[in-house]
Amino acid sequence: MRYGVSMMVFAHADLEAALRRIAASGFDRIEINSEPPHLCSGEYDPRVVRGWLDDLGLRAPVGHGLFSHDNPNAAALDEADRRRSVEIMASCFEPLVTVGAEVVVLHPTGYAKDYCDDNRQAHVDQARRSMRELAKVGADLGIRMAWENLPHHGAARPLHDMRELRPLIEDMPAHVGLCLDTTHAVIAGHDPIEQLNIASDRLFCLHLHDTDGQRDCHWVPGRGVIDWQQFVARLDETAFNGTRTLEVTSTPQTAEDVVAEAFGVALRWG
Repeated sequence: MRYGVSMMVFAHADLEAALRRIAASGFDRIEINSEPPHLCSGEYDPRVVRGWLDDLGLRAPVGHGLFSHDNPNAAALDEADRRRSVEIMASCFEPLVTVGAEVVVLHPTGYAKDYCDDNRQAHVDQARRSMRELAKVGADLGIRMAWENLPHHGAARPLHDMRELRPLIEDMPAHVGLCLDTTHAVIAGHDPIEQLNIASDRLFCLHLHDTDGQRDCHWVPGRGVIDWQQFVARLDETAFNGTRTLEVTSTPQTAEDVVAEAFGVALRWG
């Protein structure tokens, strides 16, 4: 199966139980999350988690790096904060490699920071510095990194557009690439197909979920405003062979229905 599901769908469950429920749903690949309560450092022994995956017939080719735990910000203007953020973000690489991840998704900027036109380029420069430092760590461990486009809600947040993010990594090593999030593109005012075309051969993975056009809803595709028929058709034309992750969320009450609905989408899309 080309499509996997993010562990976000069972973010309210402990990791072993979440893995068992995903395996029972029919998915055979996941995007594992480094955030609590899942593969956060100290929460679980990654070797034990790898055993669970093997026993359940699951693969975790993609892992999501830390983005809220300890509040890392790769674009922090304060150099001490930026260095601390790089250390925090790098701390999840080795556990992800141990569980079998080949790609780690990372955020190039923090959320709701003090972005403005006057300091925009300074944030971009700091993000680029962090990207280069993390690329060295990734190379040593043999993991690729995919920098994700993030929501832009009218503020001057940098790097929400592949037209800005793609050139930033252009001269970086080949193990540095991009993750396209469809909803982030839409609520930032971009066409997901255009963003897909720009990411092109530097696209390593996808976060596929739907939106009402305004919020980061993490709905199952088909519930919102995105034209999935056109997007998936274009995706297939590009011969993209990375993991296509359905990054959907649920509540404890809706989890089984949501993951079943997501699996149905994966089957229809092939």
